[in-house]
Amino acid sequence: MSKIYEALRTQVEVNRSKPTPVGEYQKIRMWLTAPTPGNQRMQTVMVAACHAGTGSTTTASMLAATLAAGKKSRVLIIDGNFRTPSLNRVFKVKNNGGLTETVSAGTPFEIHIQPTDRHNLFVLTTGSLSFVPSEVYEGEAIDQLIFHLKQKFDFIIFDAAPLLEFPDAYALAPRVDCVILVIGSENTPIEGAQRAKRDLERVGGNILGVVLNRQKDYTPALVKRFLGPAY
Repeated sequence: MSKIYEALRTQVEVNRSKPTPVGEYQKIRMWLTAPTPGNQRMQTVMVAACHAGTGSTTTASMLAATLAAGKKSRVLIIDGNFRTPSLNRVFKVKNNGGLTETVSAGTPFEIHIQPTDRHNLFVLTTGSLSFVPSEVYEGEAIDQLIFHLKQKFDFIIFDAAPLLEFPDAYALAPRVDCVILVIGSENTPIEGAQRAKRDLERVGGNILGVVLNRQKDYTPALVKRFLGPAY
């Protein structure tokens, strides 16, 4: 198991009182690979939270690592959050060229895709920050990029900007196969999650499911001991 994967698991445990088991990410993998009407493959996934600091980057990174471990799938994770990019720090790679240069300047994507220390897992950072990030996801250039990436990778995971704070993710949502919405159990109001879901559907986003992050366990220790280790 790679150092990055271990670090991500540790971060999940820090972020949540009751950590998300790796098996939960394997369930998402099963959802992505399950047969769909018309046998359409779910290759491109956008992971987005309602608000910053909810753990969408950890969720996207853990999902990408899990997918790369399954059946030797080639997986690319893309930093689509131009507001607070962080995948270069998570995977300890450079961010001196990436998504912006590929889409806006027409630079071949192969130049900017970087390997990680996990087999079959690659990363594309944001590159230089755009003054209008949502424009990166508008027009034929991003569609062409996604089309060509699908020929090279089994799964492409986008870590997107927070939905209720910036418009960027809404421009990307209709261009991917599905969306995973990340909400915080303690800090995402129900109304906010409902609004994000409604707005995603309005632009044509296909919501695969919701990840409830940072769920706290308020069960008293005495009750836990009574219920036993299976609890």
